[in-house]
Amino acid sequence: MKKKINFLFVIFLFSYSFAVENFVKVEENKMLDLIPNVNSDDSAYDDSSTLEFCLKDDSGRNLCLYHNIRKQNGIDFDNYEVYKDWSTQIKINRWVRQNIDGVSVIWNYMNGAILIMETTSSNWSTGRGIKVGDPISKAYEIYYPDANIYKWDYEKKKSVKILDNPNRLYFLTQANEGILIYIANLIDEEIMNMRFTNENGIITKIEIFFSN
Repeated sequence: MKKKINFLFVIFLFSYSFAVENFVKVEENKMLDLIPNVNSDDSAYDDSSTLEFCLKDDSGRNLCLYHNIRKQNGIDFDNYEVYKDWSTQIKINRWVRQNIDGVSVIWNYMNGAILIMETTSSNWSTGRGIKVGDPISKAYEIYYPDANIYKWDYEKKKSVKILDNPNRLYFLTQANEGILIYIANLIDEEIMNMRFTNENGIITKIEIFFSN
């Protein structure tokens, strides 16, 4: 009987030790999942087409779609509001939003990836130097040489191609409201968009965002 009790006690100790070890591993995994990767590698997005979808200012900050916002200097990354949150007890899934000197930026809290940007400020310009306050014709002249050109048909409610560019970098659609430039991102299988909204021929808003 004593041998049986000792045997059961050994089994208990082994089971307890195994359970504690696994509990510690789970807790470690929880901690890993809850800590954002501030050095997240975004180099896969350093291709020429993705780098077109950026906003930059005179201080040298360059905010590019899908790139890690935490690599920029002069930004208080704790000064944000929660935009969307699908977090669980063991994993954070959260998009946050903050205003950075006139540009609203929505980014992924865990890897810093920039998802949506919008500005009505002339402090920021696109990679090709277009900013709020410029004539919409200037944006068209700068971007159309590298694009297939479409025009929005309001009667048919669809885009109609008016110019096929064999060396196109992206697509450009004209409408009364402004210009939309877009191209597929092959890594995320999503569409990257840059929209110039205009009133009376003057750009009033620039938006850079992804869509499915």
